[in-house]
Amino acid sequence: MQTFFVQLAVMNVKDPWHALIAASLLTALALAGAAQAEEKLPDTFSLRLGGYSIRNADTVMRLDANNAPLGTYVDFADTLGGERKATIVRLDGLYRFNERHGLGFSWYQVKLTGSRVLERDIQWGGQTFPAGSQVDSRLNFDVTKVNYQYSLFHNEEAELGASIGLHVMGVSTNINGVSQSQGQSITAPLPVWGLYAKYKFTPRFSTYYNYEIFNINYQDKVSGGLQDFLLGLEYRLFRNFALGAAYNRFALHMKGKGDATTVYLDTSWNGGMLYGAVYF
Repeated sequence: MQTFFVQLAVMNVKDPWHALIAASLLTALALAGAAQAEEKLPDTFSLRLGGYSIRNADTVMRLDANNAPLGTYVDFADTLGGERKATIVRLDGLYRFNERHGLGFSWYQVKLTGSRVLERDIQWGGQTFPAGSQVDSRLNFDVTKVNYQYSLFHNEEAELGASIGLHVMGVSTNINGVSQSQGQSITAPLPVWGLYAKYKFTPRFSTYYNYEIFNINYQDKVSGGLQDFLLGLEYRLFRNFALGAAYNRFALHMKGKGDATTVYLDTSWNGGMLYGAVYF
């Protein structure tokens, strides 16, 4: 497994994400205009645990041997019969040191598999998998996120803040044929920055969003970008317990170079989450 440490850089994002950032700035202005006096945030610790259902996973990848001709771009679903959906467990939490400062974290694993008789030859990690051969494949993502959050503004109804942290993603890919197998694993601590907002419609019913982005270009080892957007609704059944639902849009493109191989990966998915949350 190769481990890379990366640098944060400026990222050119597409128009939909520009619109999201603009919406965040408008939210900040609206909240600032509505501010009367800051109130102490009531919850020191919160924890969300639920089922995370991924749909429409779309992945294109390529694995090159560093001393061989370029490999073949492979669509995980169309070429390898890979899965486009999965239902997994996701854990999110937040600990507030005080009214302004907090530490957030998330963890989940995505495991997708595929099996198909190849319709064409593919070059994968310096090996040739010929048309007509049966291949089994897998694509795994192991995600751990830790970030520092700073509350720019908050009162009893609303909060707006910014975050910075690490999105630690382990990615592994593998293709197995009748008599050959080739794969690659990369673990990259990816620096991210983000915006978040929360608003209470009533004391029990609230909405929130989190938006994270990064871009990296570390020597010739790893490069690419990530965008992660989460929008949710939550209802407090009791003082210390709530039920919620959230929508997630995730997109990643990256290149990671190891000692023997270089992996290219472009992936995205939509996801929905139902969860229970505790507050203290």
